[in-house]
Amino acid sequence: MTILHTLIVSFLFCLLHGVQATEGSGGSSGDSPGDNPAQWSGWGGNIHNNRWSAQNNLLSSANIRSLADHCTLNFPIGVSATPVVSGDAVYFPTWDGLFVALDYRSCRVLWQVNVTSIIHNFKTPTPFQAQNTRPVSRTSPQIDGNVVYFGTLTHALVVAVSKTTGRTLGVVQINDHPLAIITMSPTFFDGKLFVGTSSTEENVTLLPGYRCCSFVGNMVAVAFNAASGRFRVVWDISSISKPRQREGWAGAALWGSQPSIDVSRRLVFVGTGNAYSLSNATIHCQASRVPPEVPYTTNIDTCLPSDVWQDSVLAINLDSGRVAWVQQRPGVDMFTAACGYPNFGPQNTELCRGIPGPDSDFGMAPTFVPSSRHSGGGDKVVVGRKNGELYALSPQDGHIFWVTVTSPKGITGGLSWGIAVDDSRAYFTAINSDYKTWQLQPSGQTITRSAYGAVSLSNGAVLWETAVPRSGLSLGPPTVVGDLVLVARTGQDPNGTASYDQSQGGLVALNKVTGGVIQDLVLSTNFHGGVAIEGQYVLFGTGYSGFGAPALVPGVFHVMKVRT
Repeated sequence: MTILHTLIVSFLFCLLHGVQATEGSGGSSGDSPGDNPAQWSGWGGNIHNNRWSAQNNLLSSANIRSLADHCTLNFPIGVSATPVVSGDAVYFPTWDGLFVALDYRSCRVLWQVNVTSIIHNFKTPTPFQAQNTRPVSRTSPQIDGNVVYFGTLTHALVVAVSKTTGRTLGVVQINDHPLAIITMSPTFFDGKLFVGTSSTEENVTLLPGYRCCSFVGNMVAVAFNAASGRFRVVWDISSISKPRQREGWAGAALWGSQPSIDVSRRLVFVGTGNAYSLSNATIHCQASRVPPEVPYTTNIDTCLPSDVWQDSVLAINLDSGRVAWVQQRPGVDMFTAACGYPNFGPQNTELCRGIPGPDSDFGMAPTFVPSSRHSGGGDKVVVGRKNGELYALSPQDGHIFWVTVTSPKGITGGLSWGIAVDDSRAYFTAINSDYKTWQLQPSGQTITRSAYGAVSLSNGAVLWETAVPRSGLSLGPPTVVGDLVLVARTGQDPNGTASYDQSQGGLVALNKVTGGVIQDLVLSTNFHGGVAIEGQYVLFGTGYSGFGAPALVPGVFHVMKVRT
């Protein structure tokens, strides 16, 4: 599912900032993240989506305690996307509807554009869309030469702007469902931009009179011609086949982190979420079971059609869009807000037909791990689910090398929004959003909130799990650099009332080998996102206005720096 982004009836629309451009140099095309692997590109840092600053030797446990603000910029609602670095500039969207280019060394805003205005210029949102989507971007951008790409929530647009001025160069809609959104960050490779779509439709099932459901997730490759200002859709595949859609199936969104690329096999990897609605045949099949529960311990589910790619990992040919393989996890996983959950009330059987599933999305795109970058055997595809399971798959055919249960499941995880992987370990944030009592591995410590952890790439064994400091909740993906893991402490919720967005978050530095906490740097507000690394700099934003957050949460973009 889409992490239930909004039930917010009114939004704070940003003022019409327009383009406030200073003709600054953000670096030549040779400085773009796609051309310079040492710079942070996209949500996951590079085309492997591994959140690993592998070539950085300027940040380590020896100097991380000297980390301090080099400069800050305030944004009324906040910044949660991992920023992208190109040359001396960092690029990021804000929850108040801006997209910003900042010279992080001089702390000078090079330009900023009004994303809300771009969305409205494409097509004025209907009142229904205005109530149930946000006219902003929340994705990490991608850069190719002098073009910056990002996705939007309302209208599910891919936008191309000039890297030097912010001028809009082109716009394309990749899913025309009225509630379609882009929460997955795109990946640029070999002349094409790869990205999938999600929606807010599963939330809208609570609205009186809404007929559920019709959104179906899709994955596209688009190419942009800067001379003509036009996008071309190279291929477009749906996560549910057309015949199954006609039977009543919907959902299977693609919503977390960014697609990863296997260059040698010419494959792009993505993960999908739960179904929103089922066919009558599947509902009857479920009812005939004795007992009727979903068989999550099996490898085959006779009620789940093979061409409904819910809770699945897909490997797609970069050039043709042909699906090379699918790792579809068993169990019909239909879930919407009408299906009953803490704080959402009991199941409404008219709006949620069938047996609700456990809502066990692949809440992220996979990380591709080439054998040349690690000591744990051959190439791997590593990916986590909201039920806490972490998988290593074969990139050749999708078979499972190992699966490890890292944490309890939850409505936002479990595992969501991405992992970090280096040459021997995969690092994760165990969210535990339902605040279940659980024991950390291998220490056996009992906690009721979030934890950070690491597993061995070779066999999936849990090497360490560390409770988030201050009995905190963490929703952010980790970043690995040097001998460190840097990760968000989103905030505290001592009474279990989802009050963490009203608390102070922190930036936590861990020893990547032992999981020991080296530093918990207290921030001014909540911290949902992940950090980008560039040399001595650590770059990230705080504040949030997505699911569960107040309409106005103060946020700050931080440019931090260590002394070397």
